[in-house]
Amino acid sequence: MTEPEERSVEPASDEEEDEVASTPFDNPFFLPLILAGFALWLFYDGFLNQEFIQRNLEEGDQFAIDFNRYGAPILAVAAAWFTWRAFQERRKDSEPESD
Repeated sequence: MTEPEERSVEPASDEEEDEVASTPFDNPFFLPLILAGFALWLFYDGFLNQEFIQRNLEEGDQFAIDFNRYGAPILAVAAAWFTWRAFQERRKDSEPESD
């Protein structure tokens, strides 16, 4: 068997080392989108989904209904807040840097 050759690896420049690949989770609009989706889901189950409401009322599980009814507006407000913050962050990033 032959031994593998040793390759010399040149160190990357400081700029290349500092760059990190962007992921969808880094997008400032990711969290507001998730919160809004969850708020819509809670709103649907808490107010519109009669099958869900009837089943939980029959089982005596008022907590599930209340969780959906109170959680939907709370998450909607959180989604609006984080959307506002995302627009601020996007605007800040697009401004030219002044010295």
